[in-house]
Amino acid sequence: MEPGVFRSDFLDASSLSTAAQRIGAYDGTPAHATLEWSDTANHTQLGGPVKGAALIYEVTGGDKLPGHLALGRDAIERQLVKIGSIQDDLAAWRDRSAATACDDAA
Repeated sequence: MEPGVFRSDFLDASSLSTAAQRIGAYDGTPAHATLEWSDTANHTQLGGPVKGAALIYEVTGGDKLPGHLALGRDAIERQLVKIGSIQDDLAAWRDRSAATACDDAA
């Protein structure tokens, strides 16, 4: 399962503990970007927890479990970007990578 962000208390002080002071050396880094995002994202996340839980229940009650289950539009978008990146890497190196097989390999 690859969940997106769900509207919950996960990003507030009841469950997320942050340092009293931020280290200036990390300004402009993903670490501070994430902290700044969490300040504004709390209780505005896209995902509905009840809807997400209902889908998980539905999927796990089925006959065949998916290998991957993206929950939420944001999770779908992240997975599509990741798939595109993997496809680009494979295309760029496919011939060279395949050429590493032993000469007698079928």
